[in-house]
Amino acid sequence: MLKTLLRPAMIFIPFTLGVLCPGAAGFSFLIRWFLIVMFYLIALRIHVSEMKPRKWHWLLLLVNILIGLGGYCLFHFAGREDLALAAFFVGITPTANAAPVVMSFLNGRIGYMVTGFAVSNLGISAALVLLLPLVTGNHTFVFVRDIVISLLQVIALPLTAAFLTRKIYPPAEKWSGKCKMFSFSLWSCMLFIMASVASSFLRSNPQISKLVIVEIALISMVICILNFLIGGLIVPHRIRRESSQLLGQKNTSFTLFMALAFANPLAAMGPVFYVFCHNFWNALQMFHYDRHRNQKSLPLHRKIQIRNTRTRDRRAKELRKIRKKRNAA
Repeated sequence: MLKTLLRPAMIFIPFTLGVLCPGAAGFSFLIRWFLIVMFYLIALRIHVSEMKPRKWHWLLLLVNILIGLGGYCLFHFAGREDLALAAFFVGITPTANAAPVVMSFLNGRIGYMVTGFAVSNLGISAALVLLLPLVTGNHTFVFVRDIVISLLQVIALPLTAAFLTRKIYPPAEKWSGKCKMFSFSLWSCMLFIMASVASSFLRSNPQISKLVIVEIALISMVICILNFLIGGLIVPHRIRRESSQLLGQKNTSFTLFMALAFANPLAAMGPVFYVFCHNFWNALQMFHYDRHRNQKSLPLHRKIQIRNTRTRDRRAKELRKIRKKRNAA
């Protein structure tokens, strides 16, 4: 049981510590480099043949854009521009760099995840060139340049380094499997810093209405649930878990920067709350996966014992219901 709770604990404990340590927000520059190292280790297992986009990748990209626009339009026409911008930046957020990493912890299709990550980030970045002027009225070439540089750093750099490493030293492909715990530790550090950034922002802006903060938190939670559910429902069963992760786990640091640079700090609270939502979902997934894997690894006699106990408990419950009905009659 303790082993099953270890990885969820490595998500919630860093978040809690980050909230209590707002001063760690000064280390936010490390997030990008943590992601690059994590993505490099995952890319060591990727083959070029696995990087071909499928129609499901394009469908997920379309849904991603529609959720962002839908959230904005809903609150914009209701006269709540503050909530409209928050919903837009939450909904339009592309897939997180760490999504393939998380799926590697769950033994999913890494090639499918990496391709989806690239399609999502490139597609959303291109779409934002047109969408940002519509929702904020701001449009600069500096922003486009920064997006391109950022994507080259977090995608092209680790991919190129991984392919060169494998070319020079083929056994390096096994490093990813050996360094899973190291990658997870980097991810925990990243969550600690992001929680610290959120805590620092809230503490430095006490004038923000608590009701608006609660409303944005609820919007982020609803969009998070919709993303994970829709991502798994619109694709074939064999890639349901991966597609749910592609649409649900978001690169919130990316849209957090965009909201602060092109909208306002209040709009940035949407991605901040989404961090908590999608990592809570990830923790539940890992708990369920580890629990299921531990049960599969049990000896046969132990499995039979557990199954017999469950059957006995179920029959006892049915008998209690029958007795209750008889006594009531």
